[in-house]
Amino acid sequence: MAFQPDPFIVEIIRPATEEITVVDVLVGSLSLAGVLGLIALPLGAIAGWLLIRWKRRRRPDDDHMPSIQR
Repeated sequence: MAFQPDPFIVEIIRPATEEITVVDVLVGSLSLAGVLGLIALPLGAIAGWLLIRWKRRRRPDDDHMPSIQR
């Protein structure tokens, strides 16, 4: 019989991935909420300013129903 060398066993080892912990998820969600809050503050201020200006420009008589008296 002919001599056969032992076969090579090749194991492909993938690089370790970073684990995602609960703290990572919480920090990510809080940062998202912070960004949304920072966007909402100026938008709310602008909307409030526009509503106040719109209300001041209207005449007070427009807010009431017409009189029924004859």
